[in-house]
Amino acid sequence: MKGLWAEDVGFSYGDFRIEGVNLGVNPGELVSIIGPNGAGKSTLLRLIYGTLKPSKGRVLVDGRNLHELSPGERAKLLGFVPQSHVPTFPFKALDFVLLGATPELGPFGAPGKKHRRKARELLKTFGLESYAEKPYTSLSGGQMRLLLTARALMTSPKYLLLDEPTSELDLKNALLVLQTVKKLAKEDVGVLLVIHDPNLAYLFSDRLVLMKDGRIIAQGKPDEVFDEGLLSEVYGIELRLIECSGETVLRPKLEV
Repeated sequence: MKGLWAEDVGFSYGDFRIEGVNLGVNPGELVSIIGPNGAGKSTLLRLIYGTLKPSKGRVLVDGRNLHELSPGERAKLLGFVPQSHVPTFPFKALDFVLLGATPELGPFGAPGKKHRRKARELLKTFGLESYAEKPYTSLSGGQMRLLLTARALMTSPKYLLLDEPTSELDLKNALLVLQTVKKLAKEDVGVLLVIHDPNLAYLFSDRLVLMKDGRIIAQGKPDEVFDEGLLSEVYGIELRLIECSGETVLRPKLEV
């Protein structure tokens, strides 16, 4: 059984609950989780990645229980880009990306030429090659997002999970990240991401998952989830779908 799947997953903290969640991503597929703030999107992503453990249900990766895998096995299968990162040491940007190879190297291994070559290629992919020898603490918030994505790709994971990968990015770099992960999906990587902008999710995703209050309200192909009434109810604002240059775009109904 291929894929990264949450089966009847439940979790709670305080008064917030995630209940009966079933969703996942297949190899070669890009799935986006959308919904309002506080819906539980990031919590669900951490449950699927394994940094949180479900109180009910299980997460399977290629048919194996995620929490029965060793940390090394898990790290080789799954890549993760967190929503935020607090720098702890002024690594050079190149060395920070090389840290992503740690699962392959073991605790006492050192990166070789192939690792450095790959790290430099990833820096180039995200337009950061000129920062390779500079402290990564000098990067802007948006550049840090790109660097975190590069680090997550060092092990060529089978499944890549990204929490708000386009936050703090300008439109050009937001598109760069999404185009890059879409290309990975076409190369048989399973990509699961949480994203704030439903329009970008619609453009790039094979499937959408719509969440509210810890529950999945709808999931399916983008055209199936992009329903005016459904989205208006979930986001709590009147929304309209319009056709613009042959594309479907979600817009709020404004009175000015």
